[in-house]
Amino acid sequence: MTTRFFKKFAVAIALLVGALSAPATLHAEDAAKPSELTQMFAWWNKAFLEKDGFTREGFTRHFTEDGGIMIDGHMRVQGIDNLVAHFRGIQGRTDKVEIVLPFEEEFRAGDKIFTYHLIKSVSKGQQNLTHAMGYATIRDGKIALIHLVRANEADRQAVNALFDK
Repeated sequence: MTTRFFKKFAVAIALLVGALSAPATLHAEDAAKPSELTQMFAWWNKAFLEKDGFTREGFTRHFTEDGGIMIDGHMRVQGIDNLVAHFRGIQGRTDKVEIVLPFEEEFRAGDKIFTYHLIKSVSKGQQNLTHAMGYATIRDGKIALIHLVRANEADRQAVNALFDK
């Protein structure tokens, strides 16, 4: 378990170092406007709360037709219809999921938005907290790929503290 965590951590650090070496393209008007990634997760949080919230139309507003999500180096889901089915499945088997906004960290470098954020979830009455770090590639104003490494928080006090906020 510890080795897996350190491998994930090393990948996350490599992503961050690469991003910091890329030229930033943030303009003053962009700073006030939420990023495409933040906008998508704000929609996603609301959609999760609705029985039929995850729709093709909703994902099409935020993702390219071939958009996908890669987790821990493995393509988890790709394509609008698959995104709908994937997240409806999570919605059906999970009591609650919330992407905590605002993100802990977020910045843009070129066509990528880098993020470190938290994911709160409840499944079968168990509260969970996941740390996620990575980036989204933006193409034509939409998300083409979200690439994240994730680690579950093992400290139950930290989990409970976040849920108590």
